[in-house]
Amino acid sequence: MSVLSPEVEAIVESGEFAGLDLIRFDLPGKTVGYHRGGRPFTYNGLKYLPNRFLQGGDINSAVGVAVTTRTIVFSNIPVDDPDDAVAKIEQYDYPNSPVIITHLAGVPDTNEVVGILVSNIYEIDRVSFNDDALDANGSGMLTLTIELQPPGRSARGQTLIKRSTAEQQFDNDETDTGLEYVATIGTVPEEWGQVSR
Repeated sequence: MSVLSPEVEAIVESGEFAGLDLIRFDLPGKTVGYHRGGRPFTYNGLKYLPNRFLQGGDINSAVGVAVTTRTIVFSNIPVDDPDDAVAKIEQYDYPNSPVIITHLAGVPDTNEVVGILVSNIYEIDRVSFNDDALDANGSGMLTLTIELQPPGRSARGQTLIKRSTAEQQFDNDETDTGLEYVATIGTVPEEWGQVSR
């Protein structure tokens, strides 16, 4: 059974289609998208900023309790565009922010999008900056590497990060109060289970 729409399946079967990779970041207070083209591209009401240096990154598979991770890379950082949130990502509370990577199928040599080939959701795990060589003008550039993991504690296992009660309840049970005392457990003794007096 195919999960592609009939239109996408037809254009894929024809063997002649264009692929477009979109990356959307839902940072606290700011949603921004990027693609590899040379000009802005609007999809589903969001304007995706052009960034020819965007690399789809590596996917590292895992076995056991480890999870599959993905790394994406931006270069040409910093930029002058005030809407470029990735260039100033440190100004946002970015850990665990959702990142959606979507691959679209379209008609070659046009802007017509036929539909979605595949779409994956991740959360930001880690961000690091690396110095690049000097450009032709002698200016230094940075490469921004963003490490992604699947969303939710159930997918990632132990994260050593305090999660919200809402996510705990989503992963376990809607009445779960397991995280109620997490913020104080290191300093305030809490009694768990049945206590005999």
